[in-house]
Amino acid sequence: MFYDLAFLTIKPNQLGPVLAALPDSAAASVPNGTLLGCFNCDIGSLNRIAVLASYNDMATLEADRLAYLTAPDPYGCSANLSAIDRAGFQPLSFSKEIVAGEHGPFYEIRSYEIAAGGLPETEAAWAKVVDERSEISPLMAIMASVGTHPTRMVHIWPYKSLDDRAKARAEAGRRKIWPPPGGSNHLLSLRSDIFVPLGFSPLK
Repeated sequence: MFYDLAFLTIKPNQLGPVLAALPDSAAASVPNGTLLGCFNCDIGSLNRIAVLASYNDMATLEADRLAYLTAPDPYGCSANLSAIDRAGFQPLSFSKEIVAGEHGPFYEIRSYEIAAGGLPETEAAWAKVVDERSEISPLMAIMASVGTHPTRMVHIWPYKSLDDRAKARAEAGRRKIWPPPGGSNHLLSLRSDIFVPLGFSPLK
């Protein structure tokens, strides 16, 4: 399984028109994939929408992505957008398949940039502790971008509440399993945003 993740940055005071267009345009943006989630950023860089979809193969994903990014009006609301950041991702070896359903309503999407050649060592360090970390709170997915420089590693954590998130992170720190020992050696930058699903999102 492969994943397509798009971030739409919306111009100030233009959220309404974008939200009105998304129920149709989000699914239309992945015609040969399966829409998994559509989220609004609630904490972090505001006026951002995340659209997540799955694909059976990377070739189909890339074809859809390139066709849509060159369309005259991607997402049906180009006049309201200031940027579109869309990339294809391959799950890391220990990542589980994303299954639609009620996992949130808070989804933390963390994006790390990794130095050239640093992904294998980073993946190996995370693999040692991710099962124990997921016992505290489940990791929905962890994946690396394909064809971007530097490589972007994205991991998604669903939480029932922000209190649950705080408790899980504190417990992981107490056990000294998080951040993964040795897993930060090749990181260039880190970003974390909290998203909430829109009403039509398959991930709730």
